[in-house]
Amino acid sequence: MYILAISGIAFAYYKYQTKKLIKRNELLAEKNELEKSLNNSILTSIKAQMNPHFFYNALNAIQSFIITNDKKNATAYLSKFSKLTRMVLEMSEKKYVSLKDELLVLSIYLEIEKLRFDNNLVCNFNIASDINTDSIKIPSMIIQPYVENAIKHGLLHKKGERILTITFEKKDGNLRIIIDDNGIGRNKSAEINKIKKEKYQSFSTKANQTRIELLNKGSNSKMGVEFIDKVDNDNNAAGTTVIITIATN
Repeated sequence: MYILAISGIAFAYYKYQTKKLIKRNELLAEKNELEKSLNNSILTSIKAQMNPHFFYNALNAIQSFIITNDKKNATAYLSKFSKLTRMVLEMSEKKYVSLKDELLVLSIYLEIEKLRFDNNLVCNFNIASDINTDSIKIPSMIIQPYVENAIKHGLLHKKGERILTITFEKKDGNLRIIIDDNGIGRNKSAEINKIKKEKYQSFSTKANQTRIELLNKGSNSKMGVEFIDKVDNDNNAAGTTVIITIATN
């Protein structure tokens, strides 16, 4: 009986350790799969951001400076374009970057985008005084797709003054990034895109949403995105506000 009891305890312990090992391997496999999915989502984000349309518009604008023998602007914007491309490729290798680096990429990107509007685009950055852009880390290239959507789908077809405002503030210990435009609104943009059979917006937005879901699954720093369709006093579309919330505590 004593030997039988010892054998039973040994078997139970072996079974327990085996289950523990299987569970550990399952968690490791899940972690590896999550890492793989995150890396793929970053590559998708690059494809969504550095798209052929942007390259064509930027190089076409630089070419116009060359044709008109405006060497100063041609050199300046070619330098900006080169720096933006290099920074995006460098940031694509990092999961998180400083807010300072993200702001630099955004500012260069917007300077180049202004060319397609003949500088008829006002871009404002509002950064709260209690935000340290050096110390705050955010997922790399997480803001730009929403900024690009505001430009491409909200402001491009806007008549008159085009204003894009990007605000960074803290609320309840979280970082809030507010992207506000006075464009034509999401409904009108969807109508135009349907006529043009434009698929880029859904691809870009879906790519970023998938990445956020993966980041939320693999981190305690949760993120959320909220869309607000603005209207004027006559209930006409007055633009779109996108609020990105990132837990920093």
